[in-house]
Amino acid sequence: MLDYIILCDFDGTITLEDTVVPILEQFAVGDWEIYDTLLSAGQIDLHECMQKQFEMIQTDIPSIVLSLGKIPIRAGFKEFVTFCLSQQIDFVIVSAGLDFIINSVLSQNNINLPVVAAKVKDEKFQLEFPLLNYPDSIDFKLDQVKYYQAQKKKVIFIGDGNSDLQGAKQADFVFAVKNSFLNSRFEKSFTSFVDLKQSLMKLPI
Repeated sequence: MLDYIILCDFDGTITLEDTVVPILEQFAVGDWEIYDTLLSAGQIDLHECMQKQFEMIQTDIPSIVLSLGKIPIRAGFKEFVTFCLSQQIDFVIVSAGLDFIINSVLSQNNINLPVVAAKVKDEKFQLEFPLLNYPDSIDFKLDQVKYYQAQKKKVIFIGDGNSDLQGAKQADFVFAVKNSFLNSRFEKSFTSFVDLKQSLMKLPI
């Protein structure tokens, strides 16, 4: 039997909408979108993109949490996690978002999962990125895929955006949110985790 692990993006994948974009739109001072353009063009990496954008935020963490309120998650997510764990499929969230937002949403929904994401170190939004297992990894999402593959696991990567691209390229199986950036690169798509459960059950065992 194949040994699977799921690496799943957070913003726009678990959540219905990206939580970082509204934060940047409301609180960042300057042209934060230029860094997304540079990332897409391969002129900067994910880590630099995130750091440059978050440094532009001019507020504090409590104000951000208050502005977002209760964040809706994609249909069937909690049940999907329960199903995966019942099948001995490990589940790890890998996110280019803000760690305190991720932990808040998980807590709101009584979900306990390991999270690999940058941590906000101080009020100036300096980031501490996950340590790379492989120094040549372009970013930590790709690094996580390589790490688990080295443990002979088949990596199922679930995501939607540009920040997921490098990890998805390396993964064994990829599922992208329908009509997302990642879906333009990878064919298998889903709209809810109910759909995704059905697709998961069709994978080779």
